[in-house]
Amino acid sequence: MGPMLLVDDLLALPFRGLFGIFRKISEMADRELSDEAYIQEKLLELQLLYEMDEIDGEEYERQAAVWEARLNAVMGGEAGEEPGEKARVRESRAA
Repeated sequence: MGPMLLVDDLLALPFRGLFGIFRKISEMADRELSDEAYIQEKLLELQLLYEMDEIDGEEYERQAAVWEARLNAVMGGEAGEEPGEKARVRESRAA
């Protein structure tokens, strides 16, 4: 019975590896969407690229808007609000 368990373990190894990779990708995506410090770091990196003329003003504004929206969603979510709730409130006030 011992050799059969070894074969089963060897056959399952690639699937465990893939599962680990997918789990890591998921963790990275969650971090990108919900880690306030990470988002602030990306905004600073973006500003540095703009100041070094690596990207133009239009590209800077486009990317900054995305990261700022994520930051607002995270900060709103931490205060007990649902993500995007601040944006909905701002939109209703503007109307």
